Amino acid sequence: MVAQLKFPYPIDRNDSFDTFILDEKNGDTVRLCEAFASGGEGQPSSLVLYGPRGSGKTHLLGAMGALAKETINESAALYLDCDKLNEKVSRLKTYGELKAYLESYEKAAFLALDNLDAVSGISEAEEQVFHLYNAVTQSGGRFSAALTATPSTWRFSDELATRLLWGQVLELKPVGDDQRGKVLEKMARDSGMTLPGNVAAWLITRIDRDPESQREALARIDLYSLEKGRKVSIQLIREALQINDGF
Repeated sequence: MVAQLKFPYPIDRNDSFDTFILDEKNGDTVRLCEAFASGGEGQPSSLVLYGPRGSGKTHLLGAMGALAKETINESAALYLDCDKLNEKVSRLKTYGELKAYLESYEKAAFLALDNLDAVSGISEAEEQVFHLYNAVTQSGGRFSAALTATPSTWRFSDELATRLLWGQVLELKPVGDDQRGKVLEKMARDSGMTLPGNVAAWLITRIDRDPESQREALARIDLYSLEKGRKVSIQLIREALQINDGF
């Protein structure tokens, strides 16, 4: 089987450890993620990341998958968003159809489940995550997942929560304000945009800080720039986002 990493994102995301905006608060967590993905001796079979929205969990899942793909020959590194898993659970008519859909994920040498919070309280979806965990780890693979909830607030079934706690459980803290502009610059580059000079630092204080809102703002700026035939600037952003901050 050809090594592969499936992401429901633009192919130019190129998430890696080199492009992760490292805040000193997360140094140990990032190093442990890198060691886990490299598959060195003594590594656990699972790793769960938790942290608030926008802290970089999806980026680290992608970085781990990319590194696993480099270090595991003739194997698969796969990504599954749990919102999509819920969709499949509700839409597929038979258990056999669902198992057929998940078969490739069960055989993954490295599996990354994102937005794990989404399955909480949905018994069928939780059951499939439980089976995926067992299938991947019992065959010698590595299972990773990311969610926002802290372990003390998890509302998963006892059997799933127990499995998730078997391996490493790491907290990813939000980056400090001094790093948020760099994160926004990277998001812009991933979408084919360039934010000149100190524009990112100016913009980050004027838009919501969750990733979805930031991506939406960047898309609006990019479209407005193309429509007007003008380069991105603070003045153009004010017009595109209708920002009136007294200037």
